[in-house]
Amino acid sequence: MADQGSAIDLLIVGAGMYVCGKGTDGFGTILPAAFEACRAGLVGRIHIAAQSEESAQAALAKAEELRKLMGVDAEVTVSPQGTEHDSRAFIKAAEALSRDSAAIISVPDHLHFDITRQLIERKVHVQVVKPLVPGVKETRELIALKKKFNVLGLVEFHKRFDESNLKLRELIEGDALGELLNFRIQYSQRKIIPTRAFRNWVEQTDILQYLGVHYVDLIHFLTGAKPMRVMSYGLKKYLVKEGINTFDTIQTLIEWRRGEDGDFLSSHLTGWVDADTSSAMSDQRLEVQGTRGRCLVDQKNRGVSLSLDGKGVEDINPYFTQLYPAIDGKNKRAAGYGPESILSFLRDVQNIKNGVSHPAGLGGLRATFESSLYVAAVLEASRISLEGNNCWVDASPLWAEV
Repeated sequence: MADQGSAIDLLIVGAGMYVCGKGTDGFGTILPAAFEACRAGLVGRIHIAAQSEESAQAALAKAEELRKLMGVDAEVTVSPQGTEHDSRAFIKAAEALSRDSAAIISVPDHLHFDITRQLIERKVHVQVVKPLVPGVKETRELIALKKKFNVLGLVEFHKRFDESNLKLRELIEGDALGELLNFRIQYSQRKIIPTRAFRNWVEQTDILQYLGVHYVDLIHFLTGAKPMRVMSYGLKKYLVKEGINTFDTIQTLIEWRRGEDGDFLSSHLTGWVDADTSSAMSDQRLEVQGTRGRCLVDQKNRGVSLSLDGKGVEDINPYFTQLYPAIDGKNKRAAGYGPESILSFLRDVQNIKNGVSHPAGLGGLRATFESSLYVAAVLEASRISLEGNNCWVDASPLWAEV
């Protein structure tokens, strides 16, 4: 366990599904990971800044339940309090943070830039739930800003911590698959996500930006390749009839360049109109074809299936975010590659505070702001393609140095 005197303050901006399981019976990913960080002595105090008092109190109630389940006496405060709505509650909370504090930002995509910028300017180390920002210009601004204020800036692309993806990375780096030819990705979610969970802001994003972005980052992470051209084709059939003007599905082709290995293609079929009775919230699979072999990674069917009266069949991912028995056999612990992505960031911040690490020297498996430049280029090129008769769009000028 770390020295309690070196524990950091943690500000969580947002109080939604991924933070604390809002609207579900669960607890999300960020709050359980934060409690695990408290148990390990990484985090001393947790503050959750929501936009409304109702959301803040709901998050506090989740925290109280989690405290009992995990047996962690975490100090949790929330804002706003005493006012119905406060979009700047996070700023007031940031002013009370101690030196070398951390913030995790989990809010709608279009709010990422402004919130991240203001926290960096207060010298807070930040981790932003994907995507960092939707555009290249804003990405470059945040890269420059975090260098200026000497803070750590990471993106919460948790698929980099999934052991199945790390095994695939090892195969690619070891040339087991030979020269890369194609990546084929299918990734979709239930209708409840755009129609209920994110209804208030869903028209300000699209399914590639919100969901498919995971695998855009993952391909760059697995291969080191850079995106050269992008073409996207979107269809609007179901959601527009529900009064939601966004694409049901988007199919995207990306041409990548990987050093001497030359080019390969990735095809991404992303959607969020799966039946709400589907066996998992996310249906996802990844297939890679090389000149020496093929690798299929089914990231929905993890081998654990649950069938209960009145609930149908559920395919469970035991490796993402779960509460498992703690070593004492009485309490619960948060485990999986979801919490590990967050705990890794918090360990980094504590090491920076203790003088063990420096923000500029941290890379490796981490999703840095710099690596998100390629992701932003794909998202921007995809939007241009969708608006331009589904034409091919050069992505390389977007990420190349000016």
